[in-house]
Amino acid sequence: MIPAKIEYSIGKTRHNQPLRLVKARTYDGAVEWTLHRDEANQRDERAFIAGLSDEVILAMAEAVMQEKSR
Repeated sequence: MIPAKIEYSIGKTRHNQPLRLVKARTYDGAVEWTLHRDEANQRDERAFIAGLSDEVILAMAEAVMQEKSR
């Protein structure tokens, strides 16, 4: 059985804000990824990008790998 939600701590932004990547099942049973930027201090605001597919996450990883190989 697949958990309803899996959360990964993936590091921090250049401004020291924590980043989380969450894979979750939606109300209709679909699976989506959400990238969360949390607060580093009380002046920061949270932000997120939801509804990302596996393909989008893999494309982002591929783009980073291509840039590192230049």
